[in-house]
Amino acid sequence: MGLFSSHKKPPAPVPSMDVHLAASEDTMYHPDDNVSGHIALSTPFPLTPQAIEVSLWGQAKVWIRTNSSGSNNSTNYQHYRDDAPLFSVTFNMMPNPHELVPDQIYNFPFNFRVPRGTGFDRSDCYKNAHEQPYMVTPHDLPPTFFFGHSEDSPDHASIAYGVTARLICPGVGVGKEQEAVSSTKPILFQPLNPNALIPEVTVVRFPKNFTVQSSSLTGSEPSSIGFRKRIHDRFSSSTPKMDFELGIEVPDRLNASDEFSFRTSFAVLNKSDNVTYLPSVNFTISEIKLLDFTFFRAQRDWSASNTMSGWQHKNYRPGKEKLSLNWQQDIYREKKVLLNSIPASQLVELKEVPVLGEKDKKILEQEEKCEVWFKARVPGFTPPSFQSFAISRMYRVKIKLVVEIGEKKFPYEVESHVQHLGA
Repeated sequence: MGLFSSHKKPPAPVPSMDVHLAASEDTMYHPDDNVSGHIALSTPFPLTPQAIEVSLWGQAKVWIRTNSSGSNNSTNYQHYRDDAPLFSVTFNMMPNPHELVPDQIYNFPFNFRVPRGTGFDRSDCYKNAHEQPYMVTPHDLPPTFFFGHSEDSPDHASIAYGVTARLICPGVGVGKEQEAVSSTKPILFQPLNPNALIPEVTVVRFPKNFTVQSSSLTGSEPSSIGFRKRIHDRFSSSTPKMDFELGIEVPDRLNASDEFSFRTSFAVLNKSDNVTYLPSVNFTISEIKLLDFTFFRAQRDWSASNTMSGWQHKNYRPGKEKLSLNWQQDIYREKKVLLNSIPASQLVELKEVPVLGEKDKKILEQEEKCEVWFKARVPGFTPPSFQSFAISRMYRVKIKLVVEIGEKKFPYEVESHVQHLGA
């Protein structure tokens, strides 16, 4: 034998198993949809399996990593993991075991119906389990979701669905642990949009009062008001004065890819007797953002090493003091998406309208209120909002409005919670 010859035996051949879905890989499944396909199995040697199992499943996973300084300038890492099953349905495709022979491909068709929700209750799995924004009792299935850099990196949260086939046959397996031969095909899932069942648009209104004090309220052109006059206007009690309200109305239900409209308004509340003219009102949306919040949590993984990778010790049994739910890590991440306002600004001239004066005589007076509408679009790639055991997604809309009256600017900023963002 040569100096560098190897005594390792080549790996023994194992059966080949593949899951084939009837639909394409980018098919989006919804509750009550059918997931169908077949399992293709071939074997290099005769075998009689105990069972050929196929499962439709949903799984949520969280991995959080923190660190602390150790001795000798070293860094210790703490790992927090949560593996929450959403559902699992399994069938045996070979209820009557019989021998399978080489040089043949055996096909086993399957058909599943996607459930609407999870039947699990994980109230005993988390500290402050029922705290918002999570849902630990049975609830509608969340969408396929991933947050983070990759599944191999910490601080990520994922919700996945798929079909897995397993060959159950004693003495036939893969690797040192003789794990069952298996094959998995992921599927994409999205819940039904609850907004479709609510045709009425509901809005949240944000009013705020302001005061303007200026000679422009007498009809003077702002450009004709000099510096001294402006100083006089600011401190004089005789300067024309007007109290007014600005309002912003934001819908509390949005849909990905859809436009949504929001209304801004102006209304006079009070004005001094020497106010004889109302200047034009210029509404400008200086900024509109969609804020997304991803919340996730996990219990301490005591089986993990204190290394960056957090590889797990097999058959680890933590002490009673480590079973407390207080060993939990909760984090959230916020991202901002800048939206375009259509249009960016609108100028409103307050018209003169006939009103009844003294002795029911019609006179002309300026309107004392107005409203304008703007539009924005939610990006099509936006995941729907959802609440689940250890992962939740929520949204808010942030609007910065600047209203200009007689060359005086009044900024107003609101942040509105989105009750549900649908797909």
